[in-house]
Amino acid sequence: MILKKTTVLLLGLLLYIGVSYGQTQRFEKIAFILGEWHGTGIGFGNDTSVITTSFQLTMDGMYIAVRNDSQFEPTVANPNGEHHIDNGFISFDKHRNTFVFRQFNNEGYVNHYILNELLSTELMLVFETENIENFVPGGKARWTIKKISATQIETIFDVSFPDKNYTCFGTNTLERND
Repeated sequence: MILKKTTVLLLGLLLYIGVSYGQTQRFEKIAFILGEWHGTGIGFGNDTSVITTSFQLTMDGMYIAVRNDSQFEPTVANPNGEHHIDNGFISFDKHRNTFVFRQFNNEGYVNHYILNELLSTELMLVFETENIENFVPGGKARWTIKKISATQIETIFDVSFPDKNYTCFGTNTLERND
């Protein structure tokens, strides 16, 4: 009886350790993005922008909360400039064994991305949409994050309209905040 209780206790402890380790290691593959970032962008229908980006573990490390805030300078075509905000969460879908990014922005689009494992490397993450709410039916988006160094990343946002190739809509160069 004591041996049986000890075995059950040991198995429970091993299971707890395994689950705890799995939770802390869940985002190891994409951990280089974690932190607070700032920088500049080009494209997106404007000349330049100033951007702050945040990737923070949240809800006991179950998700990465993502926040992008871009302030675009005024142009001839847009004399008031523009303010873009998007927020979202990256999670790990155990059933599909992949990362999922759900992004909501102030233009009314909701992007549901998955990590493209074939295009991604340890220095580059490529998220492609499975679905976009409030966009052209059949349109797609791709969000790429490149690790330039321990303190610099580049993000690239591409869009594809039905039966068209991806076109770069904008690029951001970001430095890690100290």
